[in-house]
Amino acid sequence: MKINLPILGFLALIISSSYSFAQKKNGTEKEVIRMTFERMQSNDPINEIGGVDLLDNGVSSPSERKADLFSTEGEGDVGVPENLFGKEDPIKDIGGSQYLGLILYKPGKLANERSYVTIPLGRGKEQISLKKNLKYCVEFSISLAESSKFAVNNIAALFSKEEFGLNNTTAIYNSTDRLVKSQTNKVYTGFYGWEQVCNIYTAKGDERFITIGNFDKNETTKFESVKKPKDSEVESISQAYYYVDNIIVTLIDKNTDCKCYNNAPPKIEDSFSNLIYSKTPELTDKMTPAQKIAEQVAYFRFGKATFSENCKEAMNYVINEMNTNPQFRIEIQGHCDAKELKVGEGVDEYYMK
Repeated sequence: MKINLPILGFLALIISSSYSFAQKKNGTEKEVIRMTFERMQSNDPINEIGGVDLLDNGVSSPSERKADLFSTEGEGDVGVPENLFGKEDPIKDIGGSQYLGLILYKPGKLANERSYVTIPLGRGKEQISLKKNLKYCVEFSISLAESSKFAVNNIAALFSKEEFGLNNTTAIYNSTDRLVKSQTNKVYTGFYGWEQVCNIYTAKGDERFITIGNFDKNETTKFESVKKPKDSEVESISQAYYYVDNIIVTLIDKNTDCKCYNNAPPKIEDSFSNLIYSKTPELTDKMTPAQKIAEQVAYFRFGKATFSENCKEAMNYVINEMNTNPQFRIEIQGHCDAKELKVGEGVDEYYMK
């Protein structure tokens, strides 16, 4: 016998070539860094993958597989906009000509093959520490390269007191409160176009470095298979590879000072009504126990997993019937409406699950 449980809602059982340090006249906001990966140590050409070491001002890559540097002056594998992993234009707003590329996910036995970029906080060689208990707006731009077979979440900035050292042969795993991810920590699936990762960070007081990468294990990283655009001629690679640019850390007085944080879209479920349609089942003496059970219906708010009182009553009725008739075998069904399906398929992969 069946319980027909239609569920209304998803069941959830820079042009700047170096660091800058600026303060507004009103003294309420300080820009700690703005890194656009433009300044070079020398005039050496960018001609091969893994060129992050050519950058000046202490920028480093603490992994055996180094971060890649792409430039409008580079050719072939390291060119801009076209390169080994795909095609991406520099960010127009900052007018830069270079950006980095990072491996943020590989499946299976290759899980440790990730790359990161570490940047000292401060201007030039004058390194600074963040101030304890003060708030900072943290933002950086990313774009998924179309050679990627996967897209992932957990793209983060990690603050630290010390560098991680060079040539680490394993991924850097870290789950402390020094990590900064986007507000929704969504899976970033967008080819051709830059998206911001943005959030607010409260400093411990000893942070001197910021590192960009994925610091979660594969088991706790959401991934999604993606297909490269039909007009792309690059080779598909079993990894999630992202371009990274325009890393900015700014001291703020209040959350509203962090523009990218406040411009973030509201949670999808907030745009749906919190009203729950409910209907008391009409039971008669002529109905069998199976028919009475099948009349019980539970509705949920969009994106929520909490029961309404009417829903609890329906579940309690079923539980009592099961206790009275332990031989019963009951099937539970659930579904959402067409509007909700559209959200899951076209807007946010989280709800599709």
